[in-house]
Amino acid sequence: NKEIYISDYDGQKAKQLTSDKSIVLSPRWSPDGKRIIYNSYKDNKGPRLYMRDLRAGAVKTISGRPGLNIGATWSPEGNRVALTLTEKGNSDIFLIDLNGNIVKQLTDHWAIDVSPSFSPDGSKMAFVSNRAGGTPQIYVMTISDGSVERITFESKYCTSPSWSSRNRIAFASQSNGALDIYTIAPDGSQMRRVTSGTRDNEDPCWSPDGRYIVFSSNRTGRYRLFLTNETGDNQRMITNLPGNQTAPSWTR
Repeated sequence: NKEIYISDYDGQKAKQLTSDKSIVLSPRWSPDGKRIIYNSYKDNKGPRLYMRDLRAGAVKTISGRPGLNIGATWSPEGNRVALTLTEKGNSDIFLIDLNGNIVKQLTDHWAIDVSPSFSPDGSKMAFVSNRAGGTPQIYVMTISDGSVERITFESKYCTSPSWSSRNRIAFASQSNGALDIYTIAPDGSQMRRVTSGTRDNEDPCWSPDGRYIVFSSNRTGRYRLFLTNETGDNQRMITNLPGNQTAPSWTR
């Protein structure tokens, strides 16, 4: 099983949030820190998208369409969610409201489009697509006109973009067989390496102030969460629970 836990930013005071006795994935805090969306395979259905109100404890299904309902992220206003749906056949990114109604189809392509992340003002969206020769790369879409630009070219495998409040995009990229964290400007310039090593470093997520990155790494054997500043200095392990710890999300 995989469940969601909440802890302080330094990994202390970890407590279990879900008890689905299933596979629970991809938690994302709402911008106001009052709700979490996540995927769960509970009740042998899956992967459905659920929303949990932390104060009331209430859980509701917000996307249970046939096929995939994955990789969800909040809009900056906190009233919409972007996610990948396969109901129409292709893996495309849609914008839905918190009742699960489709507001807008954001991508419409034969390729696999996943892992959306919005710019701070909501005008743009980073996402992953294999539309260029079958290898996953990071793209940036301008929401108003649907125009798309590819911003990663250095690697054959890029994934998990996370757009910071200071307008940098962190992502994981494969080099020499291992995944490492990089940051890049939204126009594809100023790419900087954050981690390096022979093991995997992935799932980057920015702190709300855009100064730190939390990520998962198996450098010690099992996956643990690590914290670093954006230059990669002062990397330190912040979780050491049983099992693996992956897919962090950070709230104020």
